[in-house]
Amino acid sequence: MKKIQDILISTRTMAVLLLAFAISMAVATFVENDYGTPTAKALIYEAKWFEVIMFLLILNFIGNIGRYRLWRREKWPVLVFHLAFILIFIGGAITRYISFEGTMHIREGETSNEIVTDKHFFKIKIEEKGEQQNYHDVPYLMSPLHHNFQATYDFLGKEKIVVKALDYIQRKKDSLQMDNNGKEYLHLVSTGDMGGRQNIYLAEGEVQNINGTLVSYNRTSIDGAVEFQKKDGQLYIKTPSDASYMTMATQATGTTKKDEFQPLALRSLYTIDQLKLVIPEGTKKGKLVAYEGDKQKDKDVPDMLKVEVSGPKTKQVVDLIVEKGNPNNYKQIHLDGLDIMLGFGPKVYSTQPFALKLDKFVMETYPGSSSPSAYESHVKIVDEGKETPYKIYMNHVLNYKGYRFFQASFDPDRKGTVLSVNHDFWGTLISYIGYAFLFVGMFVTMFWKGSRFWNLNKMLKQVSAKKAATLILILLSFGFHAQEIDMHGKDGSHEGHAHSTEIKPTSSGKNPTVIDADAMVKNITISKEHADKFAYLLVQNYEGRIVPANTQALDILHKLTGKSKFQDLDANQWFLAATIDPMFWAQVNIIKIETKGKVGKDLRAKTKATDEGFTSLIKLFPADKNGNLRFVLEDDYNEAFRKKASERTRYDEAVIKLNDKVQVLNGIMSYQYFRTVPVKNDPNHTWNSVMTPTFEPDENAQAVLGPYLSSVLMATQGGSWAKADAELKKVEEYQQKWGKNVVPSETKVKLEVLMNTLDINFKLLILYTIIGSLLLILGFVELFKPGKILHNVVKTLIYIGAVGYIFHFLGLVGRWYISGHAPWSNGYEAIVFISWVGISAGFALYRNSNTLIPAAGFLVAVIMMGFAHGGSALDPQITPLVPVLKSYWLVVHVAIIVSSYGFFSLSMLIAMISLIFYVISNKETFKKHNDTTLKELAIVSEMSLNIGLLALTIGNFLGGIWANESWGRYWSWDPKETWAFISIMIYAFVIHMRLVPGLRGRYTFHVVTMFAFCSMVMTYFGVNYYLSGLHSYAKGDPIPLPTWVYVSLAYMFLLSLAAWFKYRKLNDKNEKRTQIEP
Repeated sequence: MKKIQDILISTRTMAVLLLAFAISMAVATFVENDYGTPTAKALIYEAKWFEVIMFLLILNFIGNIGRYRLWRREKWPVLVFHLAFILIFIGGAITRYISFEGTMHIREGETSNEIVTDKHFFKIKIEEKGEQQNYHDVPYLMSPLHHNFQATYDFLGKEKIVVKALDYIQRKKDSLQMDNNGKEYLHLVSTGDMGGRQNIYLAEGEVQNINGTLVSYNRTSIDGAVEFQKKDGQLYIKTPSDASYMTMATQATGTTKKDEFQPLALRSLYTIDQLKLVIPEGTKKGKLVAYEGDKQKDKDVPDMLKVEVSGPKTKQVVDLIVEKGNPNNYKQIHLDGLDIMLGFGPKVYSTQPFALKLDKFVMETYPGSSSPSAYESHVKIVDEGKETPYKIYMNHVLNYKGYRFFQASFDPDRKGTVLSVNHDFWGTLISYIGYAFLFVGMFVTMFWKGSRFWNLNKMLKQVSAKKAATLILILLSFGFHAQEIDMHGKDGSHEGHAHSTEIKPTSSGKNPTVIDADAMVKNITISKEHADKFAYLLVQNYEGRIVPANTQALDILHKLTGKSKFQDLDANQWFLAATIDPMFWAQVNIIKIETKGKVGKDLRAKTKATDEGFTSLIKLFPADKNGNLRFVLEDDYNEAFRKKASERTRYDEAVIKLNDKVQVLNGIMSYQYFRTVPVKNDPNHTWNSVMTPTFEPDENAQAVLGPYLSSVLMATQGGSWAKADAELKKVEEYQQKWGKNVVPSETKVKLEVLMNTLDINFKLLILYTIIGSLLLILGFVELFKPGKILHNVVKTLIYIGAVGYIFHFLGLVGRWYISGHAPWSNGYEAIVFISWVGISAGFALYRNSNTLIPAAGFLVAVIMMGFAHGGSALDPQITPLVPVLKSYWLVVHVAIIVSSYGFFSLSMLIAMISLIFYVISNKETFKKHNDTTLKELAIVSEMSLNIGLLALTIGNFLGGIWANESWGRYWSWDPKETWAFISIMIYAFVIHMRLVPGLRGRYTFHVVTMFAFCSMVMTYFGVNYYLSGLHSYAKGDPIPLPTWVYVSLAYMFLLSLAAWFKYRKLNDKNEKRTQIEP
């Protein structure tokens, strides 16, 4: 027994359990992405073996409390921290076994107390000659990989019915294979609003529920059903109410009378209440083949469960429709004299004695756009005759009698709401207590005397007092290649839109006259002084944000050319020139194409691009002999767009990017990037331009902008720019008068233009690259050949870097002021913030002796900001927040959790520096610096890991609290939160390695620290683009892995291998870290 106890609470067992727990969750996120949430829950999250791992972890935590006597005063913070995880696991278990979740759908003016569960149940009723027996509904997580359901039902002690699941198909679709010996099927196409477009095949005698309406073919009459019959080769239809139809070929219309059969009109759209049906052809014979539909295109298509029902004498295979949110999908069969009703799906719970009444659903959009800014449900709580009003919206949950209602979705017509409901009082309460313990324990341990962090800080001070004598100069090279990634999924592209660009040719049957437009650009004269004034003119962008024209100009020019100026024109001058004569720019080579490799060669040939890789709209849309214009890459584009992201080649991606640029230039042609005129008294605060998107003139906008644009045109032809200045002033006054509710303050506009002009983040990238590289080199030189001059140079460089660091901070503050929200709400902002945190970590852990530490901090910024500004080219534009992000939790949760990435990045770089030292060092150098420089780097790395783990853990569970306040549940196994938890487990393992015999060596510590950072890369980048979930922008169809991933992994593997061979020789005494020494 003692031996078993020792094994259970050993540090080796702890390490194995932590890794097993993390790996299991990682696998589950990919299983969920490919096969759905029920599969991941059935096979992993709610599997018995996974619960055993969690139980053993709790036992291990409890055992180690006694083993390491954590009740001692100096260990109290660690005790509280370990108790926190025990409470969190217990709270999670209560949530798992006792709570339930579901949705409540209410239309305006209606009252409901019904909750449709998220969980699905197998339901059955058996009847014989008036005798009926109902059975307990059986919950089951059904999926393609988990459908071994089997149950036996005893009917009144007379008969036994056995139901066995045979197959489960998600988003089940059918195709008919023609076979003259097969069944006869009636083919219907449903175009109902709620169910999307579905192909349905009805066999003779069959009835199906289609979007809430029963439809039958050659079957006995059913009340309320749409019935089809075939007599003498002619199809007839009977509708349960008066209906109408329209023949699509001729547009002829007709009607049907209630409960009367009449001849069916093929290829006609029948509208029967809410159901829309088309019968494209007569009946056909064949065999139905089921297949799984696309995860995105067919997401609303129901699933199908195939079961075998065995009676006393015979068996019957039955297909059951499984539809999320529909508890009424049943199928009736007759077996051995028994009438059996079968169903699989959600069930309905009641909130009695209270109910909710929806008075009104309100949705607000961002000015001039359809993007939701906020939406809320105005409800009344109806309880015992009393009606209490309440507003439910994002981050404002209704908590009533143990139920939590939060705003989940709404009906397309905005006349109904969908509330998600959660009932989990005790699970949430205990988990919250665990969160509180977690925060207190981890925070206090940073300062508590005798804690690990306190001891590390003490050792760092002692090591910093020693001076190293010599050290070899080493160079650290990085091979991070960026790949295009847009962190919030809004890059101005319009994927899926077919090319409908119309550029009218100058004469029928000929190409438009091609002139040397590029040369003419050099003759465009736009006053720099006036263009600088024009930069402050306000424009409403596609997302509804009111921005200076300078911001709009830079955004468009970057998308088209990748640069901030074009020839001799700066962005302001170019935008003004493009606005007064947009059609001219169809002839200018301004669209940048891909130029690298064979892809670039092929594109250059097809688009007739210049040697520099620029082409024009007129080259992309040549006219044929009939004067018709066609995109030269239209076939290539259509083929590329039809492919899944993972199947696209580099050429496909280049064609799609080129299409996006064409769409941008189309926006210039139609003045849609120059929406500068507020519509008077418009409730949505829409701003218009001189033309609508359909090239129709807008009279009011022309009256406001016409005089100004004319004055600019006259000024370019030798007129007075003073007149243009005066007209510009009039437009600005009009904006202030009619757009006063949405225009930003003058201070914000000036600051935004200033920040655009300074482009501070790109300049800081250059500064940090120089400072970081020099500090890295000189830091080793200083250790090898210390000197006063060298020391002063290093100090000067650090001070210069500190100045940049201050400007970095001011840039973040400025962006916060301009946007009105925390500057880490999209990918670009988060990268810039992580960079700042990385430098902060380097400064915070610098002890005035080891230059390599601040050098690593600056290099964190170089890597991160290089990624943002390099090949990935993240969009730096400020974007509106989605409703859920409009919360103080954005400041708290995101700031804390993103800060952890900076500290983990610092530890990763320190690990690389240490491993490279092993590779190039000799025994003498290793011996001199093993207990000084290398020890100091190990201490700083471990301290940085502790701070990072503190921030990541607290941030992750604060995110759980935010989720509970926004979505009504604190944990939902979403890939983002799961991977953050995986990272917590991995870094907890790294920090506890010193307690595990055999894992205490510094080499092992640095290697594991370096590779552990991969979990952070997956948490931040991978989840966003490879896994679908609440936090991601992926659609579950992953893109190919970027090249930099392979390069980075190969670099780390080779570095680890080379360091291992060298470390064995250097550390011939096999000295290892103890539980105390780093």
